[in-house]
Amino acid sequence: MGAFKPIEGHCQCGAVRYRVSEPADKVYHCHCSMCRRCHGTMFATYAVMPRKGFTILSGADNLSVFSSSATTHRKFCKTCGCQICIDVDTKPELIWYTPGTADGHPGHAKDRESHIYVESMTEWYDIHAKLPEHIEETTSPRRA
Repeated sequence: MGAFKPIEGHCQCGAVRYRVSEPADKVYHCHCSMCRRCHGTMFATYAVMPRKGFTILSGADNLSVFSSSATTHRKFCKTCGCQICIDVDTKPELIWYTPGTADGHPGHAKDRESHIYVESMTEWYDIHAKLPEHIEETTSPRRA
């Protein structure tokens, strides 16, 4: 993939902005019920990296914290509700951030990406399905 170039990201409304200065160690697509509910999606994607490589550039005072368990603290934008990152008390040297909010590649090696908590996956989602792809919701299928 080449040398990692720092990336920046932000919440939907732009009130919270961050910088990632190191590549992610791993990227997880989490299917646990907590992640599904917090994101309102079938799975949530997180990039895991050393905390020292993640910096909130602006809007730290606009982050709200929801403790989804005794040791897991999810940080959301107070304005738009976008989840930015997770702190885990038992692993203070790491941070889990949402790479879907980043303007760039999290820098992980492809073999460092996986689905986790698949036993909690919704019964109607087929992780192996090859679904049609569309450029937008109502346009014709994307061409190969």
